[in-house]
Amino acid sequence: MKKHILVVDDEQSIREICKEFLEEEGYKVSLAVDGQDALDKMNYDDFDLFLVDMVMPRMDGLELMKRIKKKQPLAVIIISTGFSSIEGAVRAVHAGAFQYLSKPINAEELLEIVKKGFQYSEDLYGPLQKAFEPGPEAIQKGEPLMFHGFTPEEKVDFMALGRLRKYDVGEHIPVGNDKSDSIILVESGDISVWLSNTTVDYLRKGDTWSEESFILAGSAFTTLRAETAVRVRHFDRKRMLDFFAYKGEKLLKRFMINLVNCTFSKWRKSIQRIVMLKLVTGER
Repeated sequence: MKKHILVVDDEQSIREICKEFLEEEGYKVSLAVDGQDALDKMNYDDFDLFLVDMVMPRMDGLELMKRIKKKQPLAVIIISTGFSSIEGAVRAVHAGAFQYLSKPINAEELLEIVKKGFQYSEDLYGPLQKAFEPGPEAIQKGEPLMFHGFTPEEKVDFMALGRLRKYDVGEHIPVGNDKSDSIILVESGDISVWLSNTTVDYLRKGDTWSEESFILAGSAFTTLRAETAVRVRHFDRKRMLDFFAYKGEKLLKRFMINLVNCTFSKWRKSIQRIVMLKLVTGER
């Protein structure tokens, strides 16, 4: 998945040139006109790095940085500044910014600092995150765990039950409630999984979600959002029950065991990520 950068600057020309430089390097870039706009965007989107102007109306860069850190403690923040406010940018670095970038913006310098910012984040938090990743019994790549023990013919028949739907970037994907479907299978694209206001997982091609809603109808605890254009196959609970009534109790029992294993692995992974965040930030 592309790294997502939020550029916050009250000067349109600077926002646009930063966006152009960064997108040419393959990053996903969003823009905010000032600090309040940035905080509003954080309410419905997730960012990996922030490029923040030091001097802006309504809220300066130092105050915005503090508020970003309150919402997202592990955020990597780069402060951009003109010569007259370098002293303030240095204070921001002492307060937790990764580095500051002098204006006028130089493309090579911008890209180098952004690259170092992502490397810093990986070096600092990557090993800790890997220590909390599920072990080899976690969901296998290449084939959804819910198909474990199915014959090739049974997999083909089951896939035919699903209805293929397309979603654009930012759209919510309905799962696991009485008005939609039970289980989804991602056929292409990237999806973020949200628990309240926290991203707890990402789904990619071949991943499944909402298995617990087949076991307990209507038990949806998370919301899903398309991060790219996605294609999703939805499996209706009633159609699946009819399928297993025809195929037999033995396959149904196998399927139920698979779903329990799916649910356990995914929720363990999500809980471990939340614990990791608490350990890093020192929150209780």
